[in-house]
Amino acid sequence: MKKSRLFALNAAIMTSTSLLLSSVGVWFNLYLSNRLGAVGMGIFQLMASVSTLALTLACSGIGLASTRMVAEELVRPQGNIRRTMRRCLLHGLFFGTLSCLILWKFAPIIGSRLLGAVETIRPLRAMALSLPFIACSCSMNGYFTAMRHVAKSSLVQMIEQFLRLGLTIYALELLIPNGDLERACLAVALSGMVSEGCACLTAWILYRLDSRNCPRGSATGQTRKLLGISLPVAFSTYLRQGLSTIKHLLIPVRLQAGGLSAPVSVAVFGAVQGVALPVLLFPYAFFDAFNLLIIPELAQAHTKGQRSAPVVEKMLSLTLTCSMIVCGVLFYFSHEIGDLVSDHPDVGVYIRLLAPIVPVMYLDTAVDSMLKGLDQQVYVMRCNVIDAFFSMASVWVLLPILGIKGYILIICASELFNFSLSVSKLWETTHFYLDLSFQVVRPFLCAAISVVSAGLFRGILPDGNPGTICLMALSGLFYALLIRLSTSSSYQSLGKL
Repeated sequence: MKKSRLFALNAAIMTSTSLLLSSVGVWFNLYLSNRLGAVGMGIFQLMASVSTLALTLACSGIGLASTRMVAEELVRPQGNIRRTMRRCLLHGLFFGTLSCLILWKFAPIIGSRLLGAVETIRPLRAMALSLPFIACSCSMNGYFTAMRHVAKSSLVQMIEQFLRLGLTIYALELLIPNGDLERACLAVALSGMVSEGCACLTAWILYRLDSRNCPRGSATGQTRKLLGISLPVAFSTYLRQGLSTIKHLLIPVRLQAGGLSAPVSVAVFGAVQGVALPVLLFPYAFFDAFNLLIIPELAQAHTKGQRSAPVVEKMLSLTLTCSMIVCGVLFYFSHEIGDLVSDHPDVGVYIRLLAPIVPVMYLDTAVDSMLKGLDQQVYVMRCNVIDAFFSMASVWVLLPILGIKGYILIICASELFNFSLSVSKLWETTHFYLDLSFQVVRPFLCAAISVVSAGLFRGILPDGNPGTICLMALSGLFYALLIRLSTSSSYQSLGKL
């Protein structure tokens, strides 16, 4: 199969999987929000921040390292993929186990002192048990991505997500009474542990079957190279995620300093972090596949000394074109979407305030992925650390004055700052060209016309959730038509010139 067709096929598989899993993930978050309540969801989000920090230690850059190293071994005459993967798996097992032991040991201190809720101690320990499985799965998913066998990693992800969903719903609906926050969070954590273990076993079986025919050359220096990629990323990620976790723990505290009660501050944090932000990030499922697949493509081009600008330009154009309509729909129909996803009265307001930053948010993630493929992962992590420190300091200063809107302002400023640093480095590395009028202004105008045109049907379509879904679908349809027409007319104009 041609390389371009293989890339398109893998992108289609990963996009479909990512869209499905993101849909399930958003629905699952909404289910948990309704089941745990506003305050319970806020506490669960604080636990998730701590768990994410532990997960950062568990993975320690192994996903990027395995993807890059396997992709490079594929184009080397004496490449040895199986030896590379043995080192990656040992790396994941070591750091995953280390992270598990640390979180298990300090769960009582974290739960009682940092989170201020002793009922989080046992759930945190249950979360710790899943960390070795996640780290090993991460290294094998990196292998599948580099080998362009993404259907296998997609299968692993679906097994994990649907098993987690089924076990959690079964436990919460049949075994756990309403109002028992500790047992409810413990059920979610244990369901995650079982699902991660099953996913890791599935990934291991698929990897063993897939790697039987891999070449076994005489590659040397693999351990040094692995650590050279993973450790700089890992240490920077530790610092960034540590600052991010502290920031999340500070948000309810600083909101209380501004006059909000403890339950209200936790509930507001849960509404933004647990509902509004996942809604904004949900459409990014369409781009996840390209962000993952672009890393081995650029890594191989970089290894061969080939020019990377054309690939970068296509990726930026795709991200801009798709993100503009997402921004328009979220902004124009924010209150309808808020009513669709949550009973919280302010979720629609939060979505509208955050919607304008969506194109920058999506572009920043795409640019970071491309920089990692170009061996600029240390620069990416340095920018992320600076950004995290800036955000944490801003939370301390602004939240008592501006409240939760201050946090939304911090998110927007943080994304703009991070993106400006990353895109300047990408231009310096590749010297890509971007036509602002065609690739920025044109999709912006098409998105604005599309959502306003779809809004004219508000009185015709049924009220409630079906009407909201139809409005969003109409916006997407109008946008696709306008983009197609404007692209054709632009090419015709160029032909006349």
